Amino acid sequence: MFQSLRLMRPSLGRNYLFSNSSLLSLAPKNIRQAKNVLFNSNVQILQSSMNPWQRNFLKQFMNQRMKQSPLSRSPTWKSYNLYYNRSSWDKLKKPLLFTVAFCVGTTLLTPYLYNYTPLSVLKQHPQALVWSIIAINGAVFLMWRVPQLQRFTMRYAILLKDNIQSPWTLLWSAFSHQSFAHFFINMLCFQSFAVSLVGILGVSNFTIMYLNAAVLSSFASLAIPMVLGSSLAVASLGASGAIFSVFGCFSYLFPASPVGIFFIPVPGGAWVLFLGTMLWNAAGCALRWGTFDYAAHLGGSLVGIAYGYYFNKKRKEQIRRRRLVLDF
Repeated sequence: MFQSLRLMRPSLGRNYLFSNSSLLSLAPKNIRQAKNVLFNSNVQILQSSMNPWQRNFLKQFMNQRMKQSPLSRSPTWKSYNLYYNRSSWDKLKKPLLFTVAFCVGTTLLTPYLYNYTPLSVLKQHPQALVWSIIAINGAVFLMWRVPQLQRFTMRYAILLKDNIQSPWTLLWSAFSHQSFAHFFINMLCFQSFAVSLVGILGVSNFTIMYLNAAVLSSFASLAIPMVLGSSLAVASLGASGAIFSVFGCFSYLFPASPVGIFFIPVPGGAWVLFLGTMLWNAAGCALRWGTFDYAAHLGGSLVGIAYGYYFNKKRKEQIRRRRLVLDF
């Protein structure tokens, strides 16, 4: 079963797929025990393990999806989530508590770490922080290739929305990629904006924003499907939620900065492109397009705007104080 997770289609954003816990709950006992059997896709796992009731369920789901408006809720998924007790808001309590505690702890402890530990060297070399984050993502990518580490990666490096293995999954799933294309494109986008932004914000502010955005975007990936009544029988991983926060903060601070898509300039600059991606992610959440985790993208984007507003306000206040000192 674990091998099938590596076969998901690479994408530009945070991926999602049917989670193993969901597949195992649908599979008969003899299939659940065959952990080393390699399937070509998650769909094949479902098809090979369905009993008549489950096949009828899938048929009803597909018929309803064809008849319904994309904006409407799916009663089939609602029944599915209720049957497996996957739509209870109680399941958000622990992730919410972890998210709040992590964000508070990160905000308070990060300045201390950069002032009084060996990490202070990064203050003189801020771009080293960007490459360090890329290196951590690369290390987790390689961990997926080691069979002996699959128990660890399955527990901490992929967000199983209907069966969260550990609260720390909200963080580490944002450093996790299973395909090289997914890893490479995410890190290329991250490096494009982070190198400039970390030099402006400083390593402490940048670290606080990035880590908090990683966890908050994962929490959005859990909460938004509940609000929309979407399926929770999916899993996701990838850094794009946090990367959208970097892009959002950069675009807010430097809205007219020239940007391009594959070297094609975007009229209007960074802010126009960012607003376009926000509309795309919001529509993706509502219309449930493809294999992107639009909820995580949208959550990260909102975090980026919030931090951009905060840093911009802080910068204006510093300029005002300097002018008062000079006038005095």
